[in-house]
Amino acid sequence: MSIFDHFKDINLSPDQETALSRLEAFLNSADQVFMLKGYAGSGKTTILKGLVEYLDAIEKDYALMAPTGRAAKVIRERSGKEAFTIHKSIYSYENMVEVKEGDSFFYYYKIRNNADVAGKVFIVDEASMISDAKNEGEFFRFGSGHLLSDLIAYTRVMQGSARTKIIFVGDPCQLPPVGDNSSKAFDPDYLKDKFKLVSSEAEMKEVMRQGGKSGILHAASKIRKSISAGYFNDFNLRANEKDILNPGFESFLETWQETESPKIIIAAKNKTCLELNRQIRKSIFGIADLPPMKRDIVIMGGNNYRKGIFNGEFAVINEISSMVTQRTIALRGKSPVTLTWRDIELIFPDEGGNTKIVSGKMLENFLYGENILKPDETQALYVDFTNRHKDMKPGSEEFKEAILNDDFFNALLMKYGYAVTCHKAQGGEWANVFTVWDHDNTVGFNFYMDTQKRTGKTNQGFYRWAYTAITRASKKLYALNPPFFNSYSAMAFVDTEVSDALEQLTGKKDQAEIVIPDKELIQQLSDLNLLNQPLPLQDHFIRVRHAVRKNYIEISGWEKLNYEIRYTFQREQSRAVYKTYVTGQHEFKSPVTAIPRLSTDSEFNRQIDEILKHMPEVSVKRDVAETVLDKIEFDIDTEEQFPFTRSLFDDLVNLFEDTDISIDDIEHQQYKERYTFRRNHETAVIDFEYKKNGFFGRILPVRNLPDSRQLISDIKEALQTFKHEEYAG
Repeated sequence: MSIFDHFKDINLSPDQETALSRLEAFLNSADQVFMLKGYAGSGKTTILKGLVEYLDAIEKDYALMAPTGRAAKVIRERSGKEAFTIHKSIYSYENMVEVKEGDSFFYYYKIRNNADVAGKVFIVDEASMISDAKNEGEFFRFGSGHLLSDLIAYTRVMQGSARTKIIFVGDPCQLPPVGDNSSKAFDPDYLKDKFKLVSSEAEMKEVMRQGGKSGILHAASKIRKSISAGYFNDFNLRANEKDILNPGFESFLETWQETESPKIIIAAKNKTCLELNRQIRKSIFGIADLPPMKRDIVIMGGNNYRKGIFNGEFAVINEISSMVTQRTIALRGKSPVTLTWRDIELIFPDEGGNTKIVSGKMLENFLYGENILKPDETQALYVDFTNRHKDMKPGSEEFKEAILNDDFFNALLMKYGYAVTCHKAQGGEWANVFTVWDHDNTVGFNFYMDTQKRTGKTNQGFYRWAYTAITRASKKLYALNPPFFNSYSAMAFVDTEVSDALEQLTGKKDQAEIVIPDKELIQQLSDLNLLNQPLPLQDHFIRVRHAVRKNYIEISGWEKLNYEIRYTFQREQSRAVYKTYVTGQHEFKSPVTAIPRLSTDSEFNRQIDEILKHMPEVSVKRDVAETVLDKIEFDIDTEEQFPFTRSLFDDLVNLFEDTDISIDDIEHQQYKERYTFRRNHETAVIDFEYKKNGFFGRILPVRNLPDSRQLISDIKEALQTFKHEEYAG
């Protein structure tokens, strides 16, 4: 039986087919870890559902896990199989150990003894959220405090005799776990160096969900490509009036009230969430500063192990006391701390698909404070417990049992759950998501209404935040005053006359010599295995070939050795081997120089050095595809490496959509995009140059090609809109 037997009625993308082939090979190999990386809309759920059906069919034991209760609920609903949180799966709540550290101590729950682990496959969804940073912030702790390490230990995947495997599933472009600067579960080097684990992987990029027509997924895909390529110069969440909307602040609350549930508001800062929750509660109860009320939605801000409550879970208040219990605790050498509790009863959506009711005491200090308890508050909780149990000896079995079951010490930590930070929302999905873009730290800046600036947003951290936030939405995204910026701010159209004057001033020619590949060149590219190489490498070869052939020198060899490129030059009996280096982005940043031991003819070397020193710029005119759109979509490498070039294409298509100007051809060249425009019998060929940071600069009509001055003039005028903030490309 093949894994593909469980996908017979599904039109799989090439990425999905590759992922399934690699998954099947992994299951039949000795590798211990597989990383299934899938971006928003790429079809991870489809693969996951078919995978568990396949494992059932071949009677392979497996377990489904996720970092949070909400994520476990999502995977359970989508796969139709049981799924639990990692914490519930791997830790024993009955087995707690006391650890002393100096004058203080804490308790930790041990990792379960997994006797039935042999041959099991552990599938962990939302793996990007799994941290391996040490968690030391709580009195009751889990295992070593390193969640990923504990998961590895529990599965015994490091023990070859156990024959266990882990499949990490998730989206590496989301926010990394709190405390980690990257997602360690998706880092093969980290897994190898720390755990000696051999891993394989598959990456799914192509958008499948909703037929690829979702505006949310289109926007998320553009952001994802920016993260992967490292260019943070293009951001656009302007409304499409379908699934991306931009409500104004004056109608924001009204829109939120009228929008069907499930819904959530996501912000970057805890302070923003506090204010938004205050306004939402005013719209519900009529008064902003009421204490917690029956039917309030809350989100848990800490783990409560005995009650089975975990950080990030949502609940509804079923009952809450109007009376508070309040005690002021004296701390040695510090200011006293006042603690405030309320009796509360919460209803949670249960992991089994039903509901569970939990009663306890809510700590009101946390409700209006930061995202973690202050150290003094944690200390005050402990001092309060010891004050109430002076007859018990700290560290004794009696003390341990009492502190475990004390509702004051183990108070429920929660915040209002209408507006949450992105980390809290991660792992969940809502039909309707409202995003607030509160990243600007300028004093007095009103992120609800003031024009957003790009300052502080052209970086990976902001893009990961945005990607994670908007991909929480399954139906509609309500982006309140989102940033908008593009790579056109330094764009300038340079007329031919100006270019001529610049040439006279500098003595340098701007325009490249045009090379049209003939059968001889194409055959040589094939013979040297260059046809399958990225276009920048082909173009460099063609440029060097074009230069040396003018001096009757041929290239008889070409070789790529990792990042080193070697050229073999020949003229009659003279022979020389030269080298240069290329970056991971296929950029040539070093000169082409001779390898002395392979280039012994000094006069021949001198001639080559002189030729290479004054190589002319070359523009390669390749055959056009049937349609420009097909060509762009086919050239996936260009779109992945230089996503802003695809943004330029999309914006040009939108710009000329209702005109009689069409795009007839596109060439991807080093640091420029060459467009051929047509209008009836008029033609214009124009270069859009860009810099290393991905920002476009000069726009140059190409000389010595059939063109129309009027068409160029009309295109120039139309392109002025690109530099205006109002233009939504």
